[in-house]
Amino acid sequence: MNFHCQREDLLFGLQVIGKAISAKNTMPILSGILIIAAEQQITLRATDLDIAIQCSVPADIAAEGSLVIADGKRFIDIVRQLPDHDINISLINDCDININYGVSSINMRGLESDQFPQLPSLNGEISGTMQGSIFARLVKQAAIASSNDEIQPILTGIMLDIENENINFVATDFHRLTLARGVWDCDQQRSIKVIVPAKTILDAANLADAEEQVHINISNNNICFRMGSAVFFSRLISGQFPDYRPIIPKAEAFKHQVFVKNSTFGSSLKRASLLSKDPNNTVRLEMREGQIVMTANTSDIGNIREIIPADYQGEELLVGYNLKYILDFLKVSNSENIYMKLTGNLTPGIMTEEENEHFTYVILPLRLAN
Repeated sequence: MNFHCQREDLLFGLQVIGKAISAKNTMPILSGILIIAAEQQITLRATDLDIAIQCSVPADIAAEGSLVIADGKRFIDIVRQLPDHDINISLINDCDININYGVSSINMRGLESDQFPQLPSLNGEISGTMQGSIFARLVKQAAIASSNDEIQPILTGIMLDIENENINFVATDFHRLTLARGVWDCDQQRSIKVIVPAKTILDAANLADAEEQVHINISNNNICFRMGSAVFFSRLISGQFPDYRPIIPKAEAFKHQVFVKNSTFGSSLKRASLLSKDPNNTVRLEMREGQIVMTANTSDIGNIREIIPADYQGEELLVGYNLKYILDFLKVSNSENIYMKLTGNLTPGIMTEEENEHFTYVILPLRLAN
């Protein structure tokens, strides 16, 4: 194996696949990066057996071949620190490599490529495509409600609820729930529900922003996202996702509605976050005609009170929320104005975007102390 490539091309591919390098040293081969040099490109691959990522970048191939660089993370760090120079990588001593840049060089240990795990099959039960920017937006909107608690693995994922051309992205940590609705161009009319690890699909979404199409392929145990020169494989999370539809309040249950400017509301909440340091990050919102009176305090720090202009309909209402949960919604909202539609001070309410009924965020209030 011998090839010549641009440092920035190689670094791009390595940064894409680096997220799949195993952090656990149970199998030394999983700490490595597979490099395949063929057909005027190099294909880079990493896996921890739960996820696998592959990315191809252009290169001038002098001799085709493949090997596994034993210490993948160190290799990425080395390429990141190399000068902006053309790079030549060649095989030495059967499976070690020489990295030549200008008049300098580095040697690194390698492993036989036939030890590296194979990729799952791309022949899935159902497949289709979505515009990259739409896929990225829906994933990021849904992901804010996914849990980090590994005790309940199902809640660390995003459920794809597919019914023919309709595809819903759903996540919940039992304190809040997100539902982001979209459509995709699928190869067959079918209903299916699968749970994808939120971290993996977010990594794919971050790369999909600039891509025109995302190809999605779902099988019994795996899901694949293909965009441009990158391919993400992930095991699905097994189990029963909570039935989310009954959790979303019906329109007739809403007794209070607030229409407020996103940036104004967000700025006030960010200031409140500096003074709300209890475990629930509590903020009090007193809804009145034409305004929201926001207060927050921590006894040993101080307190804040702000009046936020808003269009409010309903009887006066005092309600408490974890302000981080509201800020999470505002961060992924593309709308200049947002709605809060509430059923009461202790029952679920929703947040939605102006002129967009495809993104629903269900949030539970906190019980306020007197």
